Amino acid sequence: MQSAFELLGLQPGADETSVRAAYHQLVKTCHPDSFSDPEMQKAGQERLISINLAYEQAMKIVESRQTASASLPCEQAKNWAKKLLERRQYELALLQLSKAESKDAEWFALQGETLTGLKQYLSAYQAWRTAARTDPSCLAYRRGALEAEMKLKKMGSFTQKTLSQVKALFQRKDS
Repeated sequence: MQSAFELLGLQPGADETSVRAAYHQLVKTCHPDSFSDPEMQKAGQERLISINLAYEQAMKIVESRQTASASLPCEQAKNWAKKLLERRQYELALLQLSKAESKDAEWFALQGETLTGLKQYLSAYQAWRTAARTDPSCLAYRRGALEAEMKLKKMGSFTQKTLSQVKALFQRKDS
């Protein structure tokens, strides 16, 4: 039995564009409407069905190859994330960082900066601490961890103040 790529007349490593082009070319040659003889129409119909099935299978294979290679080299992911951080597109920056093949201290620092922008201070603090542990000589990473910790504490004290004010309101109504 022929593989999907062989049926389309392609090598197994063909890309999406090649698969589409081969499919369209083959469909034109065997489409049942292009034949006047009923037997030829039936043979064309059968050939068209096998071409359609081969096309679907080949496209699934090509798509699976593309999703498998969705990872980026660390430097490229960091560069994209930096550009997105400049535009304050924190979610997209985090997405680009998640595609990195490997992680280094700068990667963790960028993650910390991104999470700080998203106001996820606990996760940001953890990312900055990992960056500082990975490269202990870099004071910027330590400073980032300290700033994230301060924001985390400030957020905690804000939450405590708010809770105490709400409790005070309920105590006044009871009196």
